[in-house]
Amino acid sequence: MRQLPSRHATLQHGFTLIELLITISILGVLMAVALPNLRSFVVSNRLSSDVNNFIGFINYARSEAIVRNQSVLICPKNNASNACVATQFWAEYDIEMFVDVDGNNAWSTGDILLKTMPAIDTSTTQTSFNKQSATGYIKFGAVGMSQTINRFDMFAVGSAAYNAQYGRTICISKPGRARVVALMTTTSPCSAF
Repeated sequence: MRQLPSRHATLQHGFTLIELLITISILGVLMAVALPNLRSFVVSNRLSSDVNNFIGFINYARSEAIVRNQSVLICPKNNASNACVATQFWAEYDIEMFVDVDGNNAWSTGDILLKTMPAIDTSTTQTSFNKQSATGYIKFGAVGMSQTINRFDMFAVGSAAYNAQYGRTICISKPGRARVVALMTTTSPCSAF
């Protein structure tokens, strides 16, 4: 014989409408406080990651130039080929590193591709990554020296407040060393160090 459950045993446990409204209100207040800080956190981490990846890329190119005893070039890569793009705006292009076997400061058939770094921002809507000179490449000689002093500015697009706080300038000296400083507000080149 089957027993029917008692009336008290079938009570369901759940939230009342008032408890649910209070919980949603508390979550709304927490989100209003947390979201501005979350945006700063995301922008800061994205820029730091991009800067660190580029510094690692530069250091690798310099070490390869020394080890191979040949010139190594870093340049923005044409999307359709390995040819370098002569531009100051590097964010939207993949960045390639190659041994410049023939010494013509451009990609040629006999050159050796070492590594390619993906574009920082192909849409150019989040991060700006600009080289502050006319040459579209960085060249490390056989002893690891840079051909010229190079300056790059990396910052969030359309946000002066974030740029002042999180934007960075990357300086590459003639001896080939990279240094990261707060975003320079002037167009002056990096000083030799």
